[in-house]
Amino acid sequence: MATAVAPDLVMLAPELTIGELNQLAAAGPQALRVTITPSLAKALLKQNTKNRNLREATVGDYVRDIESGEWPLNGETIKTAINGDVLDGQHRLAAIEKAGVPVETFMVIGLPPETQATMDAGRRRTTADALTLNDESHATALASILRRAWAWKRGDRKFNQRSTPTTAECRALLEQHPEIRRSAEIAARTRIAFPHIPASALGTAHWLFNAVDPGECAEFFARVGDGAELPVGHPILALRSRVTSERAKEGTIPWARHLAYLVHAWNAQREDRTLSRMVVKPGAPVPTPK
Repeated sequence: MATAVAPDLVMLAPELTIGELNQLAAAGPQALRVTITPSLAKALLKQNTKNRNLREATVGDYVRDIESGEWPLNGETIKTAINGDVLDGQHRLAAIEKAGVPVETFMVIGLPPETQATMDAGRRRTTADALTLNDESHATALASILRRAWAWKRGDRKFNQRSTPTTAECRALLEQHPEIRRSAEIAARTRIAFPHIPASALGTAHWLFNAVDPGECAEFFARVGDGAELPVGHPILALRSRVTSERAKEGTIPWARHLAYLVHAWNAQREDRTLSRMVVKPGAPVPTPK
């Protein structure tokens, strides 16, 4: 039996000038594996004449991934038309130019311009999706905790900045702090027992408190969950009462306020203070766990 040989469908073109790329595109649709240098990215962006508005936050995300080396050859393509116009990939090109770092990627060139209307219509894979594919437990909560831990490490104590970590940055943070997996597990368990605080806030608090005192942290979350044997004036009783009544009255509680309540209760318990009523000033930064 004859052995089938796959045709060479992708041209290996490590580096091309914009003139060479446009000349190839004029011949019709084809795929290339190419290294896009910052200068080539800049030249291509000059041919980005009919596209959506550039989102600087997205460009910034890509720049951080490129600079950290977290930009694998993953099959995503940059697409251009037969006349050289950029049809898809403007944010990646802008990031390559801004980062000043060459990136190896695939390109599909020489496409009919009208095909742009059908591009990029799928739902973007989230960090939780990526964690699920890696067989991580509690992937949704874990992804949310990683985003908040990333913000905390960057000094965002109000959690109101628009910048969010990329999936690669979340993976890197998880590699740096594998104990966050345990925090996600404890958060999921605690929320089943006491469903009035989001798992992401519980998990972020657990990660912060565990770094201060693992033993006391374990006891704290056990009591947040079951509320057992909490005397009047106990900080955890004040916490449970506050979030229960506030949710019943207002329906939802801002995320940062959930974390602030947890930190206030933790600090009061650590200082052996009674706390009959939980009060947090709206918009105030989350205090540091002691």
